[in-house]
This record gives sequence, structure tokens and C-alpha cells, in this order.
Amino acid sequence: MMRQWILGAAFVSMAGVAQAQTTPALVEADDATTVEAFNLTVDQVEDLDLIGADGERIGEVDDVLMTPEGEITAVSADVGGFLGLGEKDVMIEIDQLTPGENGLVTNLTKEQLEQLPDWDD
Repeated sequence: MMRQWILGAAFVSMAGVAQAQTTPALVEADDATTVEAFNLTVDQVEDLDLIGADGERIGEVDDVLMTPEGEITAVSADVGGFLGLGEKDVMIEIDQLTPGENGLVTNLTKEQLEQLPDWDD
């Protein structure tokens, strides 16, 4: 089932990593859809670990998000917290992620991810 999410927030990282932007309405991608940037299906991407540049696990991918036209643009991920408590759901743009040995790698730090606005899924 595809659910539609609307995000009208501007993303501004304190370190200037994320550029200010307005995100159009996004929908969850179907499990069989290919995420071309990673050469994996949505089903393979969801639940992957999110790995920081230091090699440490800093979260987990929840959903792959696309525009209504079918362009994969972002993932939502749980970051922060401890043993599932205090986690925060954020949106990370596809171009800020690369596939790695143990999951998807980002050059954003845990602190930068925790500064992103909550992604209301």
C-alpha cells in the first residue's frame, strides 16, 4: 500500500551539509521498485543499517520515498536513541547515501542526523 506524505520543511544543517530545500509530496516506493542509485530493490534497502562515516551504525532505513512521478529521492530512517527508545525518524536524500558492506553509508554524523526535522510518517 502506498501512503502519501507531505513535507514542506526546509532542511538546514548546522554544519551546512544539507542545503535548504522544499520537498514535494512523497510516497512510499513499492517493494519491487529498483533503487537505481544502489542497484537494489526497495525491499532490499528497507531495514538496512545506516552507517556513519566512522563505520559505526547510527540508525536503520525505514522506507524508500519517491515523488508521485516515480523518482526515488530519499529514505526515511530511525536515528538516535538507545534500544529503540528516543529514536527519531528523519528523511535523508538519496545523494547523501552510498551502499557499503554493512548497509547504507552517509557522510552525515549522528549529531547532524539528529538535527534534521522529524519525518512524520
